[in-house]
Amino acid sequence: MESLERSSAVIDLGKRLVTQLKLGDDELAQWMAHALAERIKDAENAPPEKRVAAQSSCKELVFQLWERRYSLPTQLRPLKSLEPLLRTLNSLDTTSGPRFRFMQERPADMKVDEGVEKTLDLAMKLDDAARILVQYFLATAAEQASEETQPWIQSAIDAGADVSLEVRVIRFVDSGLDRSSEAAKMAKEALNDKIQKLEVFASLAAALAKDLRAKHGLLTDEADDAEPNDE
Repeated sequence: MESLERSSAVIDLGKRLVTQLKLGDDELAQWMAHALAERIKDAENAPPEKRVAAQSSCKELVFQLWERRYSLPTQLRPLKSLEPLLRTLNSLDTTSGPRFRFMQERPADMKVDEGVEKTLDLAMKLDDAARILVQYFLATAAEQASEETQPWIQSAIDAGADVSLEVRVIRFVDSGLDRSSEAAKMAKEALNDKIQKLEVFASLAAALAKDLRAKHGLLTDEADDAEPNDE
């Protein structure tokens, strides 16, 4: 038998879903809202001998609708602001390891020339810095979106509903904005490491931009010299 707090939380999530479904103007959404509202009413008002069955029936429908939270019509999806972020996280495959951009670690037994190795090491550092930048800006966007959806997520957590996808976004926010470490020393070291990688990135990017500007100027001069003289 569920606790009173959990049963109350399920009903609260159900009421949120009823309100959301009523935003729809189609018959199916209105029917689902009415059906859920009836089960909530029964769960709240059933006599003691029927209360457990009524609460169980209410919970079943609440959880069924919650499982379909991303397949409801667009205007009815309570967490639709998270959907672009979830698609982006999936495309970047952020759960496969610390690196989710461009390059993979070179095998330790792979031998290369010293000059090539230095160049590859610089490329890896750039890859690290790019990952930090991408993660930070995505985490900032995720934080803004999660602020809008936090009441829904908390309500679902309280009710015991599945929030594994949403927790993934929250953890990504914590990681990207450096909230995951409880120890201040560890957090400081992590920030210093990111700062150093970003400074290397900025230095190399500035050097490359300077080189490209020089090449652009050279090509422009060559093009001007190649133009026929009408005089």
